Amino acid sequence: MPYPPYDPDQSRVRRRWHLRGQVQGVGLRPFVYRLAQACRVCGFVRNDSAGVTIEAEGTAAQIEGFSRALLAEQPALARFDSVTSQPVPALGGDSGFVIQASSPDAPPSSQVTVDTAVCDQCLAELNDPTDRRFGYGLINCTNCGPRYSIIRRVPYDRPNTAMVLFEMCQRCRSEYTDPTDRRFHAQPIACHECGPRLELVDPKGKALPGDPIDESVDRLVRGQIAAIKGLGGFHLAVRSDDEQAVSRLRRLKHRDAKPFAVMCASVEQARGLAHLSDRAIQLMNGPQCPVVLATRRKDAAIAPAVAPQNHRVGVMLPYTPIQHLLFTRASGRFGSLVMTSANPTDAPLVIDNQEAVARLGDMCDAILWHDRPIQRPVDDSVWIDMGAGDPLPVRRARGYAPGALPLPYPSDLPGVCLGGELKNTVAVVRNGEAILSQHLGELTHPLTLDHFKKTIGDLCDLFGVESRWIACDLHPLYLSTAHAKALAPKLGCPLVEVQHHHAHAAAVMAEHGITGPTLCVVCDGVGYGTDGTSWGGELLRVDGASFERLARLRPLVLPGGDAAAKDTRRSALALLHLALGDDFGEHPAARSLVHDPRERQVFTTMIQRRVNGSLSSSAGRVLDGMASLLGLCHYNQFEAQAGLALEACASQVPPEAIENRPWFEIRDDPLTPGLRQIDFSPLVLRLLDAKCLGVPLPYLAALIHEQMALAWADAAGEAAAGTGIDGVALSGGVFCNQRITERLTTHLLRRGLRVFRHRQVPPNDGGLSLGQAAVATQRLAMGSCCRSTTP
Repeated sequence: MPYPPYDPDQSRVRRRWHLRGQVQGVGLRPFVYRLAQACRVCGFVRNDSAGVTIEAEGTAAQIEGFSRALLAEQPALARFDSVTSQPVPALGGDSGFVIQASSPDAPPSSQVTVDTAVCDQCLAELNDPTDRRFGYGLINCTNCGPRYSIIRRVPYDRPNTAMVLFEMCQRCRSEYTDPTDRRFHAQPIACHECGPRLELVDPKGKALPGDPIDESVDRLVRGQIAAIKGLGGFHLAVRSDDEQAVSRLRRLKHRDAKPFAVMCASVEQARGLAHLSDRAIQLMNGPQCPVVLATRRKDAAIAPAVAPQNHRVGVMLPYTPIQHLLFTRASGRFGSLVMTSANPTDAPLVIDNQEAVARLGDMCDAILWHDRPIQRPVDDSVWIDMGAGDPLPVRRARGYAPGALPLPYPSDLPGVCLGGELKNTVAVVRNGEAILSQHLGELTHPLTLDHFKKTIGDLCDLFGVESRWIACDLHPLYLSTAHAKALAPKLGCPLVEVQHHHAHAAAVMAEHGITGPTLCVVCDGVGYGTDGTSWGGELLRVDGASFERLARLRPLVLPGGDAAAKDTRRSALALLHLALGDDFGEHPAARSLVHDPRERQVFTTMIQRRVNGSLSSSAGRVLDGMASLLGLCHYNQFEAQAGLALEACASQVPPEAIENRPWFEIRDDPLTPGLRQIDFSPLVLRLLDAKCLGVPLPYLAALIHEQMALAWADAAGEAAAGTGIDGVALSGGVFCNQRITERLTTHLLRRGLRVFRHRQVPPNDGGLSLGQAAVATQRLAMGSCCRSTTP
């Protein structure tokens, strides 16, 4: 834009701006400096614990031009959540514009910038033999590189990061202090001379000879496994086209079935493995650079062991300089690598070099590391390619955390939300927004539970939150709930318990800024209900802090309770009981599921007498049971394996080829007045008959998906007619199933209803902390909470 010329004769004015949001570590100060030079204004810019403060002085026209450009031309990684300005007295003595040292005197309230993929400018230098950073595996600038994974405290200045260990050389310092340079105040700035160094070591930590990158490439080409240090932790890498090597990695990692992600040298390589939409490509090429789950091509040149019994493959592009160097030096000898998180199952990501030797030494043949410390583990983010629709987040971590999301009911009271037990995330709440942690994982692992506790303190310290309340799940046995109940008395603050599916619904509503009553279909594996039973297939009417249960799936009697989450035969037997009555145990389908008559009798008795079992309306268990009835998966080696196998099988049949007559009944619930019940017993009988007639399994799998979508659409349509509410939100882990999500969306739209789906946080339990924040802030504003605790 044209800037007004300098005119010393006009009267001078001065303004002060306060910027909040993602404003530190993104090149904002040099941008403001260059903008001030162009607009010919004097003053200063500085980081502080609240964000960034700017003062500019000049003529009214100059200040107006500066203000417009500040908002219109901000750096690519910057995000302004709040911009305030006010006039201040003109000083008259300023002769130029300066970047002042950071001010640490206020409580932290700025955003911490996320880690981002290496930028194109740094990549060009990395590959330019004439550049002094040619081949430097930790190249970065103000536009890219580590941020959240290296910061120790705010404000974001080099002494407050892991880079405090490395003293800048003269040339790096010259760039760092030059406001016109791309690396001005790039806190991780480094080069071959002064920065962290790469090293290749054997599994015991002994240095190996040769160039670390070249030697790593040679080993990978030969089918060896390498542990590679990245932005937020280590990966285990191996050639993706080598079946023997991938199978060996599975054995060493004790990961028999869960799919691996694949890193591709280029978009073209990724397109050769998966059918990728334009939106997915845009996501992969962005600064976040997540893993994208997309339909695998039939001719994809990857080993079957990469993603067994799965119609998708997870692909991503290189996002660190080290990863780019590996593919460049490979010169086509491999086009893609399995790149999976380097950690024992369910444990946190390995981040420390010595920890890598201790925990990864038995899983790899060599370790490629550097000596820049990682302050906290940050795993890769994962999204599903939904074709023409918005990509769906299923794991929110690197590139997105610790991102802030506005709450529909802003509160001035800071607090902490502790999420669920599986796929855990936590959130801190302040200034009307929820700041979500990275994916933390399964709290049932002791190391992950310890990491969970540390992350709570870490986020509170980084964002200056002194918690005045704590929110948690209603489940009395969740480890996150137990910690909340122990923490609340210590802090002397109220405890807000939020029912699991209410939190799911509130999360998607918060994403869309919904404050009015909304119908919510929430389908997942398990959540503790207000009646003490297991819920998981629910239609709720949600109005902020309160909800009403309108419909549910007909409850199953699950023998062994939570054991059914692993042993899907138990859910299948429970379905047979619903469809056939108490004589189900002698049906050929039951005999086929459980061959041992004594074991079958035990399960039958547990179901008939409701002994050592639990009532559950879980949609996840229904899908598990149907997958088992079809013989697709009798035991979940990882969460949702049966559901994924069912979706993969259904993917072979287009939706339009499936009959759309209802194989379910919706009626009044006999146990709860005013509640409606969806009964899939007719579908179970249809499956049993169809299997006897030899109907192909893919057709039956597709039929199950269609019936699940159609049943919820009918139930929601009925509720919409009765309540006058025309908006339906979808949440819960079942809606990571693309086919069910898309088919239900289609049926709801045909009924004239609006549909709200997740776009920023996962529909699975990774989004619970956001939902807890949305519910808790309104309850507190209303002066109510589930329980108050005092010291």
